[in-house]
Amino acid sequence: MSYGHGFGGEDIKEESGWRYPLTIFFITLGLCAIFLYNYVGPSGSELLGNTPKPTISDQPITAVIGETPFTVPSSYTVFPRDRRDGERKALALYVFWPTLSGYSPARRMDFIENKKDSRRIDINIFQRRTPFNESERIEYLYMPQVIDKRGEEYKYGLTKFTFKDRGTNTETNGFSGRDLFLGPRPDGSESLIVLFCYKEDGILPADCYREYELNEKVSVKYIFKRAYLAEWAKIDAQIRQFITKLNQQGEQSLATTPSQN
Repeated sequence: MSYGHGFGGEDIKEESGWRYPLTIFFITLGLCAIFLYNYVGPSGSELLGNTPKPTISDQPITAVIGETPFTVPSSYTVFPRDRRDGERKALALYVFWPTLSGYSPARRMDFIENKKDSRRIDINIFQRRTPFNESERIEYLYMPQVIDKRGEEYKYGLTKFTFKDRGTNTETNGFSGRDLFLGPRPDGSESLIVLFCYKEDGILPADCYREYELNEKVSVKYIFKRAYLAEWAKIDAQIRQFITKLNQQGEQSLATTPSQN
């Protein structure tokens, strides 16, 4: 910056020739950074750990849901937000069927792609949302909505029920596009296992799922592809054993952790 004299003896400041080009450069640089962040950088959801992201880490975490602890290796967790110890309302896991192993690069396609023959089983552990147990839901929620309460004999030891279609004088029941299956429990008790399966429409891969109560405060829901419906009994038995094992490991983890007063 230099100085000169104008009429009347007033000093005149001459601006540097670099000032405006530099200003334009930094503005352009800032706009480019914003553009790249929006299109390449992590989203808000990713920063909060709410975007599914597999990991090969076996670092165990202990999550407490409804006062019930579960200890699980990180490679079984779907979301980064769940890879820390502590209380939460829900925990999302996935496993590879039939080994019930966690994520690995060799099984990457099964974990990240939604194919009709994918061997990924999704497991959600969450605080109970309804006072009805599985047997009560059959009686009060499902049976009033089916066409024939006797059902029809199906394959794999299951009984199939078809829900009423929505009509002029029939309100939607919330189960459209799904089949209801009831199956025997392995202990031979009178209560039945409830499976829902989405009907195959040729557009999206059809899923089957079961929701059951682990205890008074915690429910478990697991989801698998309809292509493996023939294996439903094995899947159910092994998933329940798997959840019980996670709970036992959680109890042991809390028992060996020094209390902080």
